[in-house]
Amino acid sequence: MKKLIIAGLLAFSVNELPAGTLTGTFSPIATGSNVNLTATGKLDWVQWGLYTADSINRKASVTPQIGNYSLLGSLPGALVYAYQYTNNYNGYSWYDGVPVTTITNTPNGVWAYQSDPYSPDGAIGSGFQVTVPADTTQRILLVYVGAYGAKGKFTASLSDGSAPTFANGSSPGSTVDNPSNGPGGVFAITYAANSSNQTLTVTWTLELGYTNDANVTLQGAALTATGANNPPFAVITNPVNNATFATPTNITIKASAQDFDGTVTNVAFYAGTTKLGQTTTSPYSFTWTNAPSGDHLLTAAATDNSGVTSSSQPVEIFVYGSGGSQTNTVSSSPTAVDLTAEGTSDWAHWGLLSNTSFDCKNLIARQISNFTVLGTNPIQQYSGNYTAFTWSDGTPDASVSGTATGVFITGATNGFRITAPADKYARQLKVYVGGYGVQGEFQAYLSDLSAAPYTDTSVSNVYGNSYVVYTINYTAATNNQQLIVDYQALQLFDSVYGNVTLQAATLQGGAPLAVQIINPQWQGNACAFSFLTQMNNNYTVQYTYLLSPASWQTLTSFQGNGTVMTVTNQNATNATCFYRVVTQ
Repeated sequence: MKKLIIAGLLAFSVNELPAGTLTGTFSPIATGSNVNLTATGKLDWVQWGLYTADSINRKASVTPQIGNYSLLGSLPGALVYAYQYTNNYNGYSWYDGVPVTTITNTPNGVWAYQSDPYSPDGAIGSGFQVTVPADTTQRILLVYVGAYGAKGKFTASLSDGSAPTFANGSSPGSTVDNPSNGPGGVFAITYAANSSNQTLTVTWTLELGYTNDANVTLQGAALTATGANNPPFAVITNPVNNATFATPTNITIKASAQDFDGTVTNVAFYAGTTKLGQTTTSPYSFTWTNAPSGDHLLTAAATDNSGVTSSSQPVEIFVYGSGGSQTNTVSSSPTAVDLTAEGTSDWAHWGLLSNTSFDCKNLIARQISNFTVLGTNPIQQYSGNYTAFTWSDGTPDASVSGTATGVFITGATNGFRITAPADKYARQLKVYVGGYGVQGEFQAYLSDLSAAPYTDTSVSNVYGNSYVVYTINYTAATNNQQLIVDYQALQLFDSVYGNVTLQAATLQGGAPLAVQIINPQWQGNACAFSFLTQMNNNYTVQYTYLLSPASWQTLTSFQGNGTVMTVTNQNATNATCFYRVVTQ
């Protein structure tokens, strides 16, 4: 019996994804020219080295895409450092930046150097690495670089390996090659990956050194694409950040808006998420009538002729009422503070042993709160503070002498919040803070906004440390309120290590405490005694020779200053005399 076997062939069609794209070109940058990063970076841009080696400015109106640089080295265990320099052969400008909004023609940048000052060969391979997202959309990354006494090597590669790695050629004019010092150039990388969620990684490293201090430099990067739309840019020009207004008030909000590759069609104004109004006519402005009391964040949202909308950086303002009072000063911190003597109503100290250490006056009811973290970075402890703190009535550490400790937090907008009670009784709060490589913003305001809030930005240093004490004298219009204190980094000059610090706070005054007369004694024909006073409270000392019937007479009146006061009755003619102290 024969069997018939029929074999069929099935053809499968496989739709292969297109390969990635990765090509590059190099162009020298003319000496004295000015690169407009706002115009070239329609999707994103970054500039490094404005203030320090860690300074980074970027496009404000977009989600960041270009990463910060990381340093590369070639020797095992070698240290690679980044330094700022200020004499680049060309400049860079922008008009839509953050944290610095606009800069014209800055010649600043950064340079990388590997530890081995006596051998240029030892620094070979040291330099920078930068990454940007990659997917199937084709984009163009511009990287602005230079070299000193060196020849640089530039590479670009896709994380999915869907296109060959780009490396600058060895032919003249294909890279920056400066035997001494000289102008830089720009690498333009056109790229697209085979799939989404990929990364383009570029490196700029030392390939050949002509001197012992040979190095490569990095100034900026810009991201764009064919047909990309540069989003509009808006900034509120009035009111200024942290402006205060007494109720009732009408507030005129003004904004500047522009589109770098089209036109602005309208600008809308917001308080938080509430739209106040909009206008289509420049100059752009809106009057907010009868603005309510409160802490408000104002933004301006500009829309361009392509329908793209972007919002300005927020401007914080306060609209306040009446009935309370608040006066504020800032001064340099002293070298030593006795918290027990100064904090007659309460005191607090942070960071004695760890980042969570919180020592305070041994009271039944706390008045100065522990801090609340502003931001997401971790709190760290430090020692070597300028001011040394001492106390003798604390908990959990009963007595400490001369500790120079505190806590700090790095990162822009990160910081601390503390609170203290507020009511109709006068109080004084002192807050000891500082900062490194940062401009700090200190705010103090009453929760009922019954007095003008206070904002100070005088803590500002590019390289060094600052140590200050803020003093706030205050009363609220109503009881059961709080004084709220926020201290955070407004701007970082050192993006890695820039930080704000918090060490201690003291409180005086408040509702009068019961007076305890101490050390009563006869001094010849005079009677003397002492008692502890509270800051800003008024005291009236009275006496009588008989309790029934009592005839109280005023001996003296004075305002407390937070110290122990001694009162003497020089005319105590009777052997028996009764005294009382009236406080208010």
